[in-house]
Amino acid sequence: MRRLFAWDRDFAVFFCTQGVSNIGDAAWSVLIPLYVLQLTHNPLQVSAIAVIEVVAYSVLRIPFGALADRREGRRLMIVGDIARTLLTLAIPLAAALHGPTLMVIYAVIVPIEAFSALFESAAGAAVPMLVAADDLGKAYAWQESLESMAWVIGPPAGGLLAAIAGTGRALGLDSASFVVSILGLVAVRKRFEAAPDAADEGLWISMKSGLQLMLTDRILRRDQLIWSLYMVAGSGIVLGLVYVGTDGGRSHALLATLAVAAYAAGSAVGTLLAGRLQAVGNLWLAIAAGLGVAAVGACLVALSAAPAVLAGAMLFGLGEGFVLVFHLTVRGKATPEGFFGRITGIGGVLGQVTTGLSMLWLGLVLRFSGGRSAFAVLGGAVFVLAIAVAVAPKPDVGRG
Repeated sequence: MRRLFAWDRDFAVFFCTQGVSNIGDAAWSVLIPLYVLQLTHNPLQVSAIAVIEVVAYSVLRIPFGALADRREGRRLMIVGDIARTLLTLAIPLAAALHGPTLMVIYAVIVPIEAFSALFESAAGAAVPMLVAADDLGKAYAWQESLESMAWVIGPPAGGLLAAIAGTGRALGLDSASFVVSILGLVAVRKRFEAAPDAADEGLWISMKSGLQLMLTDRILRRDQLIWSLYMVAGSGIVLGLVYVGTDGGRSHALLATLAVAAYAAGSAVGTLLAGRLQAVGNLWLAIAAGLGVAAVGACLVALSAAPAVLAGAMLFGLGEGFVLVFHLTVRGKATPEGFFGRITGIGGVLGQVTTGLSMLWLGLVLRFSGGRSAFAVLGGAVFVLAIAVAVAPKPDVGRG
């Protein structure tokens, strides 16, 4: 950690405090559906909350991305975190006071997602603003590895706190993590300034120019297409691991939880490995290699034996983490200054859509054909994508 602070003090502060916030977010992602299920015993209520979250976030992500390119991003992130601290705190307070907790959840979920969209839109420009272009890959590797580890730490920490204090009160963990994020952002010295021309644009013109850039720039378009196709194929992996690990819900959850943890740990290793290999001659071939590793992992999970499931989950996570860092590096190098908020906003919306599509096809195959077939299809689809990326023309990623 001392080496990280010596490398770049502001990025180190941002990295460490956002890591704590990511742990709170990971715990929240597990505790909210668990708490709604405890309150209602109705999985449709859980689905309703999830749909509201996705819709609210997706609708606002692109306009907030344009706003983030027109305003000082660090300030927007602080505003977003202050609002999320107060809003998320309302739920554990309602639980502690034995109030109408479910009504409170429905009341705050849309504004929470709105301020999350604002925060993430501004955060998309943080790494490119904090580090030099040549260090983007290393910075993204550190950032994404810590986010993967947050999923190893956050859900168990939230579960332990829920067992001690109750699930409703345990949701206060996310509120506390937002406070750490605010303190870190205040301590960052560099400012995420808007480009002069972006600051003078109208909001609609700014949104339109971001969409036009994504559609016309062949590097950004290609990079986003590869990542979106991967997301359609593989972003439902946790659902698949839970299904295979519990034999469709008929057995104990131990293998499923270990498989998800192995996937998260593999992702952390993959991101760090990608950070150490940023000097590779061709980023597209690196992406193809990561996709190939993920495909092998999916095929191992298809064998369904416990050792194969754990090894396959880790390999899939490793390949995905590797691809993710190179995807972010390509996007960071290819995005012109003043467009980071809009481009990451478009990517965020596409991520929501492709995740929904992945959950849909995977759920259907799991329901009618089982886990072996689902992971065989997943492995085949990712392998075909890896071959396509490897043999396609490889434009030079030289901008930035």
